[in-house]
Amino acid sequence: MARDKKKVLFRTDLFGFHKKDVLSYLKEYDQTTMEKIISRDTEIQLLKNEIVMLNARIPDLERQQNLLAAERDLIAQTLIVARESADKIINDAKVEAAKKQAEMQQNYTMEINKLATIRNEIIQIRKFATDAIRTFERELSSLEQSTVE
Repeated sequence: MARDKKKVLFRTDLFGFHKKDVLSYLKEYDQTTMEKIISRDTEIQLLKNEIVMLNARIPDLERQQNLLAAERDLIAQTLIVARESADKIINDAKVEAAKKQAEMQQNYTMEINKLATIRNEIIQIRKFATDAIRTFERELSSLEQSTVE
């Protein structure tokens, strides 16, 4: 608190300073000081009231903080469970895809083998048919020659 430093000049009297000047100065100083004290007391009372209001809000704010912390924990736990579920779904999908791929590869191999078998059978049937036609042509040719003679 800075004090006002103003130079006060009192008139002098026979036995010192003029009594009215001194009393007037003291009265003015007393009044200024009282105004400052009242102003400070008012400010202090306002601050005390504010502290009381803030202290009254503390339990509600703590309750809200606890609710928010509980919600945050619940959200975090939900995210963890969701992540684990997503990872499980992805892993299951990968396993299922690997099984399907192996099954399709096996079916593909079986179909290729069937096609090879069918191809071989067609070749054998064709060879048999060709041999039968040749035999028939020879017999027909020999019959024609025997009928011509």
